[in-house]
Amino acid sequence: MLAALVIGAWLLAGLFLTLSPAHPLPGQVVDDNLIPLHTIRIYLANLGSWFWMRNALGNLGLLLPIGLLGPVVLPPFGRWWRVVLVALAISTAIEVTQLWIPDRSADVDDVIANVAGALLGYATLLIARAVKPAGPVR
Repeated sequence: MLAALVIGAWLLAGLFLTLSPAHPLPGQVVDDNLIPLHTIRIYLANLGSWFWMRNALGNLGLLLPIGLLGPVVLPPFGRWWRVVLVALAISTAIEVTQLWIPDRSADVDDVIANVAGALLGYATLLIARAVKPAGPVR
């Protein structure tokens, strides 16, 4: 139950952040991008920039709960490829919707980062399930 509430609240907050009009500062790019890895290269070239790192980490974290908590809430999502399909569908829907939101842009690299974040969450879940709690110290 708690996992369902957390994933629901996280996704609602994420949808609010991604589907609200943005107000970029001068020099902050808001162009659509259909070239895979173009924006990711910008992230890597600007590791010292809070603006670009916030975008990169935000895109990785946006759908992380899908992989981390999705299989807990809905056990049929307990396969990596199902996590990928759900994350791909949600992320693509967000990016297509952003085409009509002022100062927002659709970016294929956001989809790549969102899906990677969901897989990171899934890997974290698998590791957490594999780690056995230590017994009492004697």
